[in-house]
Amino acid sequence: MDSKYYQEALEDYKEQQQEQAQTKEEADLWDKRINKTGCYVENMALQLCHADTNDWRQCMKEMALFRKCWDQHGNNQRVGTVDLVDNKGK
Repeated sequence: MDSKYYQEALEDYKEQQQEQAQTKEEADLWDKRINKTGCYVENMALQLCHADTNDWRQCMKEMALFRKCWDQHGNNQRVGTVDLVDNKGK
């Protein structure tokens, strides 16, 4: 599936990874958590689309990419257990 937002997000992600490797700087907690889903680029593409269009209905391609990635990485099962673990420490 071709999406200009996906391509932009992928390029940004690669640059971010290179910068972090060079500076040995860690990602913030939000980025770490999204990265663990395996769908960081798809999530960013969806956010970029919505920020640009201000209309989720125009982002159906990006939403489909995100959903496919989310399902492929088994995140529906993962979310409940991650939330339980995170809340126990609070």
